Amino acid sequence: MQSQSQPGWSNPKVLTIFALIFLCGTAFGCVLTRSYLHGRMHMTDIPMEQARRIGLQRLKAELDLSADQERFITQELDDYSKYYQNIEDERRDVAEHGKQRILDRLTDAQKRKFNDILGQTMRAGQ
Repeated sequence: MQSQSQPGWSNPKVLTIFALIFLCGTAFGCVLTRSYLHGRMHMTDIPMEQARRIGLQRLKAELDLSADQERFITQELDDYSKYYQNIEDERRDVAEHGKQRILDRLTDAQKRKFNDILGQTMRAGQ
C-alpha cells in the first residue's frame, strides 16, 4: 500500500517531469534528424549524376581512358541524360495535367487568382 508521502503516477509533478523529458527527447530527435540525417540524404548523389557533372573531358584526362572506354562512357552518360530528361518531361506533363484539372474546377475569378498565386511562387523560387 502506498503512503501519502510517496508521489504516484497521477501526481502532477511526476507527470510534468515525464512530459518535459519526453519533449526534450523529441526536440533532440528533431534537431538530430534535421541537421544530420537530412544533410546526409542529400549529399549522396547517384554516381551517374556525379559523373555527368564532372564531365567526360575531366574523366578522360584523369582516368587516361582508351578510345573504346571513352566511347562506352560517352554512350552511358548520354543514355543517362536522355533517361533523366524523359523523367523530367513526364514530371512536367503530370504537373501540367494536375494544374489543368484544378483549373477545370475553379471559377474564372478563382482561376485568375490561382494563376497569380502560382506566378508569385514561381518568381519567388527563382
